[in-house]
Parts: sequence; C-alpha cells; structure tokens
Amino acid sequence: MIPGARSVRRGARLLLAFAFVAAVFLAIALGSSPKPASAQDFPTEISGQVVQGTPGATVPAGLTVVLLVVDEARQEIISNESTIIGTNGRFSFTEVLSGPGLTYRVAADDGEYTPSVDIRPGEDSFTDVELTIYDRTQSLDDIRVSTFSMLVTGIESSDRLMGVLGVITLINSGDRVWIPDISDPGLTGLDLLRFNLPEGFTELSVETTLPPGNILDISTGFAMTNPVPPGEHEILVTYLANYDGDSLEYPLRLPYGADQVRIMLPEGDGDITGLGFGPAEGAIVVEEAYSVVTGESYPRDSQLDVVFSSLPTPSLLQNIQSFFDGRSYIILIGWVAAAGMFGLLGYAFFFARRRSPALELAVAGDYPEYGDLNRTEIVETIARLDDERESGGIDDAEYSSRRAALTKAALSADKDEDDAA
Repeated sequence: MIPGARSVRRGARLLLAFAFVAAVFLAIALGSSPKPASAQDFPTEISGQVVQGTPGATVPAGLTVVLLVVDEARQEIISNESTIIGTNGRFSFTEVLSGPGLTYRVAADDGEYTPSVDIRPGEDSFTDVELTIYDRTQSLDDIRVSTFSMLVTGIESSDRLMGVLGVITLINSGDRVWIPDISDPGLTGLDLLRFNLPEGFTELSVETTLPPGNILDISTGFAMTNPVPPGEHEILVTYLANYDGDSLEYPLRLPYGADQVRIMLPEGDGDITGLGFGPAEGAIVVEEAYSVVTGESYPRDSQLDVVFSSLPTPSLLQNIQSFFDGRSYIILIGWVAAAGMFGLLGYAFFFARRRSPALELAVAGDYPEYGDLNRTEIVETIARLDDERESGGIDDAEYSSRRAALTKAALSADKDEDDAA
C-alpha cells in the first residue's frame, strides 16, 4: 500500500460518514417515511387541546394556536391560519385545505417556547392533537447528558486534520421548560446550554431536535439558547480538528454530567485515554473498523482530559510535497540569501574595523591622505616628513601636527595590516 493511502481513503470517506450517521440520526428523530394517504385520509378539520405539563400550573387564557399547511413536494408553506384557545384549552380549525402531498404542523405560540405537532395523512389523528406547554425555569439543574458520542470519521495525515461527528442525547428530567433570560445584559456563556470542543476547531455545524433557538460560536465550543422542554432531545455536531505532532489533547468538560461517554477512532490510527475510560473495544461503522472506549456515570462539572495519541503523521514524501506546495522553499531561499548578504556585510565590516584606528586618527588630524597607509607606509612617511623639516620645506607648526597624527596612527595600526599589505 502506498504510504498515507489509507488515511487519504478515510479522508475521502469523511463526508460519506457524516451523511450516513446524519441520515440514521434523522431517521430515528423523525421516524419512517409516511404511508400513502387515501382519499378518506384527507382532513376537513383539525382540532385538539393545549395542556399544561407543569403540576399546579394552568394554561394561560388567550393562547394562540397556529396551523401551517405544507406542500412537501415544493417544501413550501401554502396556508397559515391561527385561532385562540377556548374552554379547557380546546382549539379547532375548520375548512382545512387538503389534498395529496400536504402535511400539517400545529403549534402553540407560548412566547419563547412554541411546542408543535406534525400531522401526516394516513398516520396521525386530525381530531386528537395535543400540545403540551410548561412553566419556565432558568435553572439547568434538571438537565443532564444521557450519552455523549464522539466519532472520528476520518484523518488526513498530510494535514494532521481529523473530521469529528458528535451525537449528544440531552434529558430534561424536570417538569419545566428551560429557557435562558437572553434579555439579561449580564448574560454569559455560563447561563446558556454550552459544550466545549478541541482547541482550534473549524467548520462547526450543529443540528438539533430541540425547539428553535440560536446557536452561538464561542472560543471554546458552542452555546445554545434553544428551549429544553422535559424529555429527551438530540444534538448533532460536526467539525474539523487540527492536531500537532501525533497527538491531540481535548479537555472534554461535562457541566451537566453524563451517563455514558463513547469515543470512536479508526482502528490503527491511534490510542485514546481519558478519565474513567475502560479498555478499547472493536466496532464496525460504515464498513470501517473502529476502536471504541467508553466511560460511565460522570457527575456534573467533570473534566475527562481526553488525549488522542499516536495519530497518523505525514510521510517524508508528503512533507516534501507539502513543503513545495506551500511555497515554503521560497521563504527558505530568502533566508539563505539573507544569510549570505549578512555574511558579506560582516566581512566588509570586519576589515573596515581593522583599518579604522589609523583612518579615524588621520581624519581627526585633518589629514585624510594618511587613512589608507599601513604601518610600514606610516613609518616611511614620518621619515620623509623629518627630512622635509630639516631641509626647511615645512614650518614647525605644520610638522608637529602631521608628525603627531602619523605617530598615533602607527601606534594604533594592527600589526597584521603589514602582512595584509
């Protein structure tokens, strides 16, 4: 097998694995496809009742119920009606638009939380629709994670990049719907439903069966304002994670605890360690072998400190290709050229410094013509200057000034200058 071919093959299956697991997830969440409806299945009336799910609370008077008629072929809402609930929370829609390919959604407009029921002809009752509302709470005490599953769908060793798919099963075991107070100016990530991801994650996508809300990217992961009514709900997460060297550290935090945490890594692509994990076991997903570790019964505010080690790294050929594809060689050539230039400058500076004492002394005496003389030439110049004085060719002041400059230059000149000359 060509080095790195296995990881490239897995990387090519990354989107396939995402699509497969997402399809399974949606099939579980939404149920199977509807059966064909006969003519007698088309509704002329849709009716039901809004009930209160929080003991001791009542259904508020004047609550609005909305009916949406959807053309599934065009994925378009073709009718939108509303009504006010009556006695005991009852509601009814008469003269309902009906026909082949139409489905219906009934929702109670209870402020931030709008419980809804989907009705499919041939499957669901049109006259016993029940919408459950709850009192609100801003406390997260009744919310916990039932299962936290993390599947590494593929690894591209050349880029040290892993694709990750997570499925989080969330349970609200209380009798109130959790809704954050987003009007609070002091709202922080701690007040929201939040989950952390590995450092440096990218390409984050989040889908959920929770009622509509906002999903916020934060530096450590993501936070959600989606209401969490009593019951079980699913959150589907996909993202990419880069790792350094051959390992990735993931300080997995569980602010709501977890009944079970399961992490799956392609078999042979590394090891997984973390708080409370048992020995790795094998599993098959999308015809691919995976190594699976599992931990159970984590209390609230646990941190698992998950470490992926011995992950695939680029081969020598991949490193060379990446080097040239990334044009890093241009940077290297620049550094080599700069080093050579600095070397030449250093050489010139060195030899300039070797000659500088004589030059500086000569200039200081206003005799720049002496600056290029080595020690032997300086001594010869002094002798000629003495002869010139004795013959009367130079006055005493000029002689003294020049001889002093030449004497200092001779004393300061490097002995090696004579050899160089």
